[in-house]
Amino acid sequence: MINYARNIILVMSGGIGSRFGADCPKQYCLMNGRMAIDYVMDACRKTKDVDEIVIVASEQYVDFCHDRYGVPAVCGGANRPDSVANGIRFIHENYDCEKLIITNAVCPLATSEQYEKYFALLDRNDFVLTVWKLAPALHRFDGVRVDRDEYFNVMEPDAYNFKMLYENFDFTNKKKYIFHNMPIDCKAFYCFDYPYTMKLTHPHDLKLLEVLYNDIVVTPDKNKTLQTVNKYVSASYGINTELWIENVQRYVKELTQKYSVIAYSVNNQTEANIVYEAHSTKYGDIIIKFTPNKYFFRKEVLYYKYYNNGTMAEMIGYDEDYNSIIIKTIKPGIQVRFNSDNGKLSEFFDSVNRNLIPIENIDERDELPTVMEEFNEYVKQAGKYTYEYAFRKSMEHKAYSVWERYFVNAEKYFLHRDLHKRNLLRNHEKITAIDPRGAIGPRVFEYVIQFIIELRENTESFDYDKYRDMLRFYSKYVKLNELKAALFIFFVYKMNDYTFQKHDNNKLADWCKECILKLYFEGADNYLRDEVMPIIEE
Repeated sequence: MINYARNIILVMSGGIGSRFGADCPKQYCLMNGRMAIDYVMDACRKTKDVDEIVIVASEQYVDFCHDRYGVPAVCGGANRPDSVANGIRFIHENYDCEKLIITNAVCPLATSEQYEKYFALLDRNDFVLTVWKLAPALHRFDGVRVDRDEYFNVMEPDAYNFKMLYENFDFTNKKKYIFHNMPIDCKAFYCFDYPYTMKLTHPHDLKLLEVLYNDIVVTPDKNKTLQTVNKYVSASYGINTELWIENVQRYVKELTQKYSVIAYSVNNQTEANIVYEAHSTKYGDIIIKFTPNKYFFRKEVLYYKYYNNGTMAEMIGYDEDYNSIIIKTIKPGIQVRFNSDNGKLSEFFDSVNRNLIPIENIDERDELPTVMEEFNEYVKQAGKYTYEYAFRKSMEHKAYSVWERYFVNAEKYFLHRDLHKRNLLRNHEKITAIDPRGAIGPRVFEYVIQFIIELRENTESFDYDKYRDMLRFYSKYVKLNELKAALFIFFVYKMNDYTFQKHDNNKLADWCKECILKLYFEGADNYLRDEVMPIIEE
């Protein structure tokens, strides 16, 4: 069976590492308390465009890699070309791959940013090489000559149009670098942007890699994350953000004792919370999430408690003193982009639709907001800003009218309310959700946030094809006009959100305005008038 996976990263982990001893291949040696391959896998799974990760390992480590990372692992060959060939065959036989990145388990300094860039470069190129420029006198056998006077030392990772690579791959080739198999007239991109591509080769490399990893990955990630959180939380909650961030870094050290944590690091893919990835000797790999607002923390805990049918991550515990939630890590935890051809995504939303939590099941003492109470809160917060004030007020008024017409009497549920790709993580069996926002509303509001998050990736132009595809996909669960009506309310909600919480010169708020005009007021005269309502019915 061919599985859905357009973008794949192939991790080469087949070497036995003679300099480290056959009983401890270099990719499994400890670096700051973790295996070198762990850092590579961290970068792979955090790559926002990746659909699958495949590891090529030596025979004795295939099961180990599969169990540790939750991804397919295949046996390597006698040498590197054979191992690459095995990986390529496996991908061709099992996936509908379009783009392939080949990286190495002993290159812990490669980052998700680099992998994301290479996937994007394959939109315009047939393959991408990571290179260092060499003087001709220093030219080595593993270099590549691109013109008469310039030579380059080729490093990993490299990336390929998979169909072209497979069709031209010589499976009997014993050359060291597989890009030699690509057609001579294909389009190549030589990337000089990543100078820190060194491999773990000798035991004495470990100390240098530890220092470099801290300097070029850990510290920048931490500083960037805390700066982002500081801006977001300061705009949203009106608390002493710097003091909260300082306290969290103290709290996490205390919680590491409670949950028997031996290693942890900050996750850089957050803006409203501080999230640590950790390893516990008692619970295995876990996530420790700190929320700045007790109200949001409480809603999230309640959703984890009420929703227990298996599509949510497992909550191990929570701590009210620190507003922290501890959940079991989902492996490999690859983010799930929208694609209507993805059968696992259909299965996930089928399950969501079947298992919504009726408000009758909620204890009346558990006071929870409605989606319109959230809407009203953002109206209030954005009201302090002058950005497109008349337009926003007009759209807010129309949103209230749309709510009255379509939803005021609709059956209400306790919704996750944030089921977008960053909160949908895949393992090899299914898709699991994390980070519920928690709100009471009609079922249709469980399906609208995905539109915003997916479509905003390109704010320069509106992707009508994806929009129509999403309408078709989610209208399986609700009426089409209700979906369009809820999405209108949500565009207005997010426009206000972006007005006061984003520090982007109103770029995303502008995008929301343009979407509202394109989708709901095309051809309308003076759309600000009260009687001119959004076009929803078909």
